[in-house]
Amino acid sequence: MSRWMELLELYEYKVADLVEGRVPRGGKRSLLNLRSDLLGRELEPALQRRLIEADRQFRAFTRTGQAPQTGTTVLQRAIPQAAWQAPITARPEEALAWEELQRLAWHDRVVGELRGWIAEWSKELNLLSLRVLYAMAENAERLLHAGRERLAVPVSNDPLVSLLDRSVQEELAQAVSGLLVSRDGEARLRAALSEIHEAPFPRHPDEDVLAARIDAISRERRTPEERDALIRALRETYPLPRDPRERPAIRETVRALVAKFEPLLSGGPSTTMGTVPHHSVLYAQQPELSLGAPDDAADELVVYLPGGQATRWRAVDWRWQFIGAQWQLLADSQVALLRPAEPAESRRVQLTTPSGTFRVFLSGDFALLRADVSPQEELGRRMATGRAVALLLEPAGAYASLRLARATAQWLRDGRVDADTLGAHSAERYRVASQEALLSFARKGISTLLIRLDTMSASDLAQSVHDASRSIGLGAALAARLTERLHVALHRPETLPPPMTSSQLDLPLDGQPISLHLHDEPLTLLIGGRALTLRQDFQGRLAAVLPGFAAQYLQDLLVLRLQDMSVVLARHGRWLAVAAELDTTVPQDPDAAPPLMADG
Repeated sequence: MSRWMELLELYEYKVADLVEGRVPRGGKRSLLNLRSDLLGRELEPALQRRLIEADRQFRAFTRTGQAPQTGTTVLQRAIPQAAWQAPITARPEEALAWEELQRLAWHDRVVGELRGWIAEWSKELNLLSLRVLYAMAENAERLLHAGRERLAVPVSNDPLVSLLDRSVQEELAQAVSGLLVSRDGEARLRAALSEIHEAPFPRHPDEDVLAARIDAISRERRTPEERDALIRALRETYPLPRDPRERPAIRETVRALVAKFEPLLSGGPSTTMGTVPHHSVLYAQQPELSLGAPDDAADELVVYLPGGQATRWRAVDWRWQFIGAQWQLLADSQVALLRPAEPAESRRVQLTTPSGTFRVFLSGDFALLRADVSPQEELGRRMATGRAVALLLEPAGAYASLRLARATAQWLRDGRVDADTLGAHSAERYRVASQEALLSFARKGISTLLIRLDTMSASDLAQSVHDASRSIGLGAALAARLTERLHVALHRPETLPPPMTSSQLDLPLDGQPISLHLHDEPLTLLIGGRALTLRQDFQGRLAAVLPGFAAQYLQDLLVLRLQDMSVVLARHGRWLAVAAELDTTVPQDPDAAPPLMADG
């Protein structure tokens, strides 16, 4: 009985962890297994009452996402409240939609990965990887029917398997991805691979006889020429349908496929047990689930469509309306129709906009928008843009860089510059502005310039900035510096080092970027003797806190101004890039032309 008492106490602790929003030690599967063992056991009355109370907590939480308000056990009262809230939802349709959207998005990623692999494997000389993949998919389906004969790995020139046909490759990708997202498809795929590894193709009845005779000839005293001639004669006498030496190559290919699939499977959606993360759905009805504003640093955005009509996310204006039995979605000028009653394959669309390609998935009244980007390239582009913004925020020369950027925008728009409004006196408004307002103004200016300069050559870009600089009496050195920053932001995404994991580190002051994986715990960056802390607030936003300054929130890009440097922070999901740059004094060009129009 002492053993069952210990198991009951373990169950109580696991249930308490689950109710408080923590992952139970050993995972949710261990919790379910322990619950099954305890419920099937006859316990003494005192232990039985404790089990009933703990199980009531478990069932209430899995049904509603909340623990019951009465009957709190002594164990739960002893556990301190967590600093963050557990994911909850009180409406089953929200939880079901959330799970289906994650599954649809993951399935789409799986299909994309498989298409890339199949295109790569199509270049193999003997198509061995494709042949193993084909046999794996076919045998995984046959496992559903007891007694059906397994398919051997096809030969390289099998006329019944046209693996170079594009339609066959697409069907193969859809079949494997469909198995991965089915209830027991992953287990069947693993079982099929295991069987192929064990027996790539059946043994011929004469194979052992041939091997024994070849072994006997190898032990006879003969010259190498005589031995080879005899072995060739034996092979002609006992023709085999498959070369036995192909088996090791197939087994090696199976191991390579397993290594390919493991990272893909580990990234699959997990069962949420009826919960939805806090502040994860735009326009959600429940305040706990509602997302305050779209996060441009995230690749995905979930929207409750009846809760709103429009939003702006990742530089795209999204609008939608319900017409008849379908949702009409507009991404800038692109239009898509989504029908909630259609099968899953018909509830996904792809939209191509000037800001990139997006995929949209629908589940009931919920839509998931996903941007198709390379995380490293996207983060490098944001970092390069951040450095251009940091240049505009330098106060040297009465915010000379910011004034030059405004002059360049005027020159590109009108072919002239109003120098009277861009003199040194115009910088007074920048000196008294808040960091947040100034950052927003500088970032908007850089975005405007990048859009206008996107189609220009490098020489035209340099000439435009130089002409604007002359118009307000600034030197060529500053114009060259701004030109370089704009050119990099347009054409050369910054190369970032591999991300590391740390909770505290020193940030170099030479401008070299560092990459980090963000976690739930706070991150402290030591910058020239000052501590910058990044931590999530109660709404899930990432706040940058520096002593003596108001907290600022990091979505995709943030530039913090210190006394003599800028700190550039760029984020893409959980990947953070950060760099500190000391201000560089750009000497005034003695040969610079005076402004075309006098200041005030």
